Amino acid sequence: MTKPSEPTTAEWRAHVDEQFDAIHESLRALHQRQTLILELLTPEEREGPSLDDLLARIVTLIAEQRPVLRRIDHTTGASLDLLEGRTPRSHPDSSGEEGAEE
Repeated sequence: MTKPSEPTTAEWRAHVDEQFDAIHESLRALHQRQTLILELLTPEEREGPSLDDLLARIVTLIAEQRPVLRRIDHTTGASLDLLEGRTPRSHPDSSGEEGAEE
C-alpha cells in the first residue's frame, strides 16, 4: 500500500483559494438578499406629513384641549364627591386649575 502523498504548497494554496472564492460568493449572495430585504422593508417617500409631524400635531391638539379636559375632570370628580357623601371640590379657575371658591 502506498501512502497518499502530502499536498504541495501550490496545491494547498489553490485549495485555500477555492474555499475563499466559495465563501466570497456566498457572502456576495447574502449581501444581495439583505439589500433586497431592506429595500422592501424601507417605506417609500411620500407626499404629506411624516409620522413625527402627525404625532406632534396630536400632542398639540391635546394640549389645546387641556382646560376642557380639566373641567370635565372637575365635573366628574364633583359628581363623585356628592355621590360618595363628601364635600364637593372647588370650581377650577380660568386656567383650569382648581382654586378656592369665590
